Parts: sequence; C-alpha cells; structure tokens
Amino acid sequence: MASLSYPNKPAVDFTLPNGEAQPVKLSGYRGKNVVLSFYPADWSPVCTSELSLIQEVLDDIRGYNAEVLGVSVDNTYSHRAWAERQHLTFPLLSDFWPHGEVARQYEVFREKDGISERALFFIDETGMLRERWVSEDPAIAPGLNIIFDALERIQGARPKEARYA
Repeated sequence: MASLSYPNKPAVDFTLPNGEAQPVKLSGYRGKNVVLSFYPADWSPVCTSELSLIQEVLDDIRGYNAEVLGVSVDNTYSHRAWAERQHLTFPLLSDFWPHGEVARQYEVFREKDGISERALFFIDETGMLRERWVSEDPAIAPGLNIIFDALERIQGARPKEARYA
C-alpha cells in the first residue's frame, strides 16, 4: 500500500478489527465522509477527553454525512472495555498486529514509543484524503473546530441542525 505524504490522494485502504473483533474496512464507508482519528492509547486521560468530546457531538458530525473511526495500537479487548466504560458508539479499531501497520501507512507511528501520533485524517465520500491534522504534542487533543472546519470544507456549509458553534 502507498504511503501518504500530502492530501488529495486516495486514502490508504485497510481492514482492522473493532472491539468485537469484527473486521472493519475503510472502503466500506464509501459514500460517507470519514473522520479517521488516530490516538495514542485507550484509558489515557487526554484520549479519554478527546474521544468523549467526539462522542458528544457525533450527531453533529453525522450531519455532514460523516462517520468517525478511532484507531490505536491497543488490542480489541481493551477497545471493547474502554468503549463500554466511556459509552463510545463509534468504532474503535485495533492496529495491534502487525503492530502499528496502519499508523505507519498514514505516517503517524511513533517508533520510539510504539504508539501512534494524535492525528485526524479527513476522507471524503469518494475515498480521497482531503485533509490531515497531526498534533505537535500528543498530550494536546485537537479542538472540535478542527473537525467541523474540515468537514465544512469537504461538505460545504454547516448543516442548519448542527448544535456545535
């Protein structure tokens, strides 16, 4: 699979197991915009806050014909338990084995730490990578404005029913 170095290229397709160990294929979301959220680790404070905030505005994100996929190197058991504990309803995908392979393909694997960077990739409904955001410091989560601004650029004007301002 190809490496990504800049947007407006086809997103690298992958299949990873979710918390129920069921395969999820990125290309299965064609026809929807996708917010692909790489995060360092389940159970960490910053990741907990980041994904909980995304869960709170998930209906608004879906107003842009978009779905969220979370990806970390944690295993499926950890994903299932953490999603249940945090009441997360979007898929958490395990990039556990081969360890960090998808994060490497998206150029966000932190080799020295064995985790991914905190990063967002915005993929349009045709499967094209339109934008990416990578944190300079994995201890800092993205603001929700990063997600909604990118979705607006992909989809057009903000839907009227969106609660986020």
